[in-house]
Amino acid sequence: MKINRKLRIAAVSILGSVLLLFVILVAHIATAKPLENATVQVSRIDFDQPFDAIGAADVKTKILSIPGVKSDVLVKKNVVVYFHDNRIADSKKVFDQLMAKGNYHAKRFLVPENLASKSVCLVMNHDGFYYKFSKTVQKVFN
Repeated sequence: MKINRKLRIAAVSILGSVLLLFVILVAHIATAKPLENATVQVSRIDFDQPFDAIGAADVKTKILSIPGVKSDVLVKKNVVVYFHDNRIADSKKVFDQLMAKGNYHAKRFLVPENLASKSVCLVMNHDGFYYKFSKTVQKVFN
């Protein structure tokens, strides 16, 4: 009789914990807001020659002076990767302004057409259970 009672208490405790965690998960999904930085875009410029330390600092300073470019600029060998707000400046505008500020031989990196048309979610697979579950919960509470 004591063993049945202990098993029942353990089962109720485990089920209660699972139910509580499930309710917290649903509440989190239902109250999630869209991303604030949804307008930040990553772009890349490929240069003909690799940079030395002075050239890298110079390009970084010049690209940061362009309106809309964020503070994260990565300069490696002959590639510059930067973040920009696409409401203020697009990659072509940033590229043109950078080329006007210095005598560079570079080209703007463009994503191939077959990849540009694909819908991409870095976090979830659109055919997966978690994505469908999240969308269902959002539909119920919105």
